[in-house]
Amino acid sequence: MKTMINKFRLYYLAILGGLVLITSCNKDLEQLAPIPTPVYPTGNGIAATLAANANYSFYSALITRAGMTTTLNDLTKSFTLFATDNNGMRIFVSAASGGAIPPTGAPDATYLGFINTNLPAASAAGIVQYNTVGQKFPAASIGNSFPNYPITTQIILDPTQPFVRMNIFPVRGTFSYVNNVPLIGTDMAAANGIIHTGFSVAAPPSATLKTMLAGETSLSYFRAAVARADSGQVGLSRFDSLMNYGVTNMTILAPNDAAFQTLIFGMVYAQVLAATGNTTIATTQANAAVALGPSFFSTPAFYGTLPASSVRGIVAYHLLASLTTSTTSPYQPNIRVFSNNVPSAPTLVKTLVNGSIAAHPGVMAQATYTGPAVTSLKFSSYGSFPPGGAPFSYTANAVTTDKLAVNGVYHILDKVLLPQ
Repeated sequence: MKTMINKFRLYYLAILGGLVLITSCNKDLEQLAPIPTPVYPTGNGIAATLAANANYSFYSALITRAGMTTTLNDLTKSFTLFATDNNGMRIFVSAASGGAIPPTGAPDATYLGFINTNLPAASAAGIVQYNTVGQKFPAASIGNSFPNYPITTQIILDPTQPFVRMNIFPVRGTFSYVNNVPLIGTDMAAANGIIHTGFSVAAPPSATLKTMLAGETSLSYFRAAVARADSGQVGLSRFDSLMNYGVTNMTILAPNDAAFQTLIFGMVYAQVLAATGNTTIATTQANAAVALGPSFFSTPAFYGTLPASSVRGIVAYHLLASLTTSTTSPYQPNIRVFSNNVPSAPTLVKTLVNGSIAAHPGVMAQATYTGPAVTSLKFSSYGSFPPGGAPFSYTANAVTTDKLAVNGVYHILDKVLLPQ
């Protein structure tokens, strides 16, 4: 009996202890401060601000055509818009119409009619989305370091990854730009954001570098050189694959056909002359090499003249690069350099060659300006042709600049740059 009493005593003690524990835990929950109701601004959103300004009536029509009015007037969100005034829109309409509408002199109704009727709504949407950034960027917050300041736009590059978006590239300095378009006005205020005004429309690209380069009739040798350089490479180690990879951010200096013909003639001539001592034979062989056209790079008889490794080095030297934190490839082709990003003083810029030779000085770039306009762009190479010249004494001029692709920009040169 005494044993049973002791058992019950222990049983009740356990229950009592549990009750004490429950009671001690049964305190009122901590009252957290309520989440305040957001206070949104009042007034005109970006679209309404432009609609109320007669000097932006054409861009306002572009927003309407794009179906972006509601988005840009949403006061619960913040935006930066790179717009343009009516003068800039006249330039855009003239270009978009293939010159059928002049950039000046036509009635306003002509420009508005083109925007409202002839310009596809999808094209208008692409332009406005490309010019729209999903947060406020006052001019003072835009970077001024080389080469530019990439900002995410509203264009989604991969529907399965909505945060992978196309970038636009403003830069601040003596003259400020968006891509290669000078900014003529900044920081126009709207209730939900900021409007910067470009000289004309900064239009979005629609194709990759590979596609655009394939359409350049003057770059057949460059394409053949890329194919030769890619021999034995796989994946994104192939230049061809990099140029077709939509989320890269590259700058390519592409020598034209005349530039490669000059290089091939000179290299074959020098090689044959050294072997034979006969200028006639050297000239004949050099002319025959040039006559092969781009197939020179796939002709085994000339593999000794330009081995695949040498061609790869030359192509790599024409891809600008910057230092990264990657331990496997410290220099990567990940900068987009417009002509207006290049300083007026000679400036060394690293290339993809630095991925293999970190100490290589790179290429020397220099732009000449008249006001905000770049009137010449040139690049000098560490090596020279014929060999033996002083470093950076061999200079190529850009005959075409700022060809904008989804994944980069390219400039066409009149000489082949040599890394050594």
